[in-house]
Amino acid sequence: MVRNQRTKIDSNPFVFARPLEPDELVDREAELALLAERREAAVNTRLASPRDYGKTSLLHRAVADARRAGSGAVLVDLYGVRTAGQMAAQIERAYEALPAGPLRKAHAALRKRGARLGVQTPVAGASLSIGAGEAGERALLDALDLPLYLHERTSQQVLVAFDEFQAVLQAQLDALIRSVIQHHGRGVTYVFSGSHPGMMLSLFADRRRPFYGQAAPLQLGRLPQEALASYVTERFADTNRDIGEALGWLLDLVDGHPQRAMLFAHLLWRHTPVGGVSGEEVWTAAYTEAWDYLQGDFEATWDALSRIEAGVVEATAAGVRGLTGKAAREIYGLPAGSAAPDAAKRLVQEGLLSKLEGEKGGLTLVDPVFARWVLAGRRWGLLD
Repeated sequence: MVRNQRTKIDSNPFVFARPLEPDELVDREAELALLAERREAAVNTRLASPRDYGKTSLLHRAVADARRAGSGAVLVDLYGVRTAGQMAAQIERAYEALPAGPLRKAHAALRKRGARLGVQTPVAGASLSIGAGEAGERALLDALDLPLYLHERTSQQVLVAFDEFQAVLQAQLDALIRSVIQHHGRGVTYVFSGSHPGMMLSLFADRRRPFYGQAAPLQLGRLPQEALASYVTERFADTNRDIGEALGWLLDLVDGHPQRAMLFAHLLWRHTPVGGVSGEEVWTAAYTEAWDYLQGDFEATWDALSRIEAGVVEATAAGVRGLTGKAAREIYGLPAGSAAPDAAKRLVQEGLLSKLEGEKGGLTLVDPVFARWVLAGRRWGLLD
């Protein structure tokens, strides 16, 4: 992990509401090494993780690493994309952000010529009717061929990382995309990243879909406790603060959840004075303030659950393993039969629950802070 030496004493070093800068990533060394290995071997990757597990931060770092290694790399954000034209425009925006170098020069030359390949956007002096049927599809076909064009002109390998790739399933664009990129050969490598486990599974594990078997899997899990502890402790020390005994409380609460770790570290830092130590009073203040950030999300998530889904969530938060057993029925009101397991399967696909490794049928809530709130009867307060 590369430390950011520019951190100022009066600047909160913990970022929780946007992706981290490449040199601020917490651990993920094994995942980055695997992505680099696959890039060099021209093996495409499908990266899946629940929401707020840091996949976008990981992609930013993977792109930076690829550029440092001499490859070209772009990150295409597909969040909110609904049409072929919109996807084409997002791809073009990614290439316009290329750093100075051979790829940027080749891309600029292509735009200056007004070549048929690629998308002509308002930035390039022309108009594009976003989502306009065949025109949008033609624009997307051209945009998808940009990395191959740049590879052929510069001999540089190109990495293309698509974030929120599940959007192509909703827009029914996967067949169109596959029809182009399957011909790109070893010069272009792809990372397809998504935050909806069920939709990503449908794209890559359903034999009926065009992307079936087209990328090697990579699943992001929670952060290791030791790496997270070092990250937080170092940044407190760098800004003349001591996290003290609050570190243990933080690690116990967030249980390796990346975004929740950064949120609570941010609030702890905020309530710890320069030269001070994060003790019980600071922890209580930070924990209390956290509800301002979490209340809307938690309550909306709970309100969207059906009666059976709510029972599954309560049972899972309490550590109940058998959703059709006596405890699940009598304590949490879950029915006999397949209704509760079916509900659990839906919640796994939506990213609210995840399967426990090495435990058949075992489930856990993706967000351990949400789990604690549910376990406390949906009340916010410090637990004994």
